[in-house]
Amino acid sequence: ILIPIFVAVLVAECGGSDQAKNTTDKEFQGVRAEQDYVAKGMEYLAESDIPSAIHSFDMAIKQDPTDVENYIVLGQVYLRLQQYGRAGDTFQAATRVEPTNGELYYLVAMARGLEGEKDIAVQSAQKSVELFMAQKDEERFKQSVALLKGLTDSQNATEQKADAISETASSIQKTVEEDVQNVP
Repeated sequence: ILIPIFVAVLVAECGGSDQAKNTTDKEFQGVRAEQDYVAKGMEYLAESDIPSAIHSFDMAIKQDPTDVENYIVLGQVYLRLQQYGRAGDTFQAATRVEPTNGELYYLVAMARGLEGEKDIAVQSAQKSVELFMAQKDEERFKQSVALLKGLTDSQNATEQKADAISETASSIQKTVEEDVQNVP
């Protein structure tokens, strides 16, 4: 189910309709409201009406806050819009609903990594690795390990650059101090 949703998100472009938001609030009620909001959100994506799609997916979450698929769809929309903080927040909210879902932690790690929050990304990737290993889901385990390796390699490279800059700055400071002492 996630692949068609993700493809729809990737195809969509930005647009908007305030009228659609207002009618959607009143349009759906009852047992099927959550499904109706999701279906309408997908229609809005197909029409490139991203704000209305986001609103519909948000309403689906409000109708049933225990359905993590709605969080995933909304988070993927935010990823497509390069709103990595919102995507990460959405996926993180889903982990509170379903804390043993490795896919959610994987998505948190991706979003936080893209946002530049490497520490949180690494922690989330580690959690996804642990969950997939415990569930004996070999394919997703390997994907999570690859993500974790990429995040830690990136983090290590950044730390090495920072260390090199710090060493260079210390060396320059030492040279300047020596030069100052040697001035007659």
